[in-house]
Amino acid sequence: MEVLLIGAGAMGSLLSSYLSKNHDLSIYDIDKSKSERLAQEIGGTSLRDLRELKDYDAALVCTPISKTSSVVYSLSEGMNSGSLIIEISSLKLPIMDSLKKASREGMRVISLHPLFGPGLKDLTRGKAALIRVNDLREELSLASTIFPFHLIPVDAKEHDRAMAWLALIHLILRAFLKSSDMYADLISKLLTTTLNKFLELAVSSLTQSSELTEELISLNPYFPETFEKFTKALLRRDIAMMNDSKWVKIKDPYKAYSSLYED
Repeated sequence: MEVLLIGAGAMGSLLSSYLSKNHDLSIYDIDKSKSERLAQEIGGTSLRDLRELKDYDAALVCTPISKTSSVVYSLSEGMNSGSLIIEISSLKLPIMDSLKKASREGMRVISLHPLFGPGLKDLTRGKAALIRVNDLREELSLASTIFPFHLIPVDAKEHDRAMAWLALIHLILRAFLKSSDMYADLISKLLTTTLNKFLELAVSSLTQSSELTEELISLNPYFPETFEKFTKALLRRDIAMMNDSKWVKIKDPYKAYSSLYED
């Protein structure tokens, strides 16, 4: 296929390296130096503009959440009917109208959320949520022929409700780093095993753009209620044992504790 990649960021780069093995890729990014560098790396073509959209069989949209809808609208207007539009944004409700409109206009649409970051080396080990736009069975079948991920079908509301908790985690990690910064030397000298693991997770979050973190918080309609539930438990200092918790059934506490000491 002739595939157009829009967005040459970290995830776009990861997926383009995989797709370039079997497809001809053209790359567009608002930052021309990014698209030129990625095109050189994978043997693709860097585009200066998005005028000739009818030349492409498929387009992969790897843009910020706030830009995805407008890009999908432009693709559905400029590409041939029956062309494939794939998007990988981390939230779905804010962009679902544009995806459904593209589907009604004769485009094939796949809505994915890779549940991993660009640090994953082997994509066959990755999981991705697949969000129904029109025909779930058809979209699942099509996505499985293109990507090697384990696909998890879910609707947009369920997906974004879960992602509200992801946004909360990102907020907690960034808040921890900001509030403890002046004590960094002291804390690093007296790291416990638990604190060291948490600190690694917190610092690793800095590799993700602050723009994405902000979008995960501000664009998710479920985040306010999620934040309220968390802060209520926090203010009550609700740290009682949770032996009857669903989490204990999902994750064994003793196995989780042992994992802290695994290399």
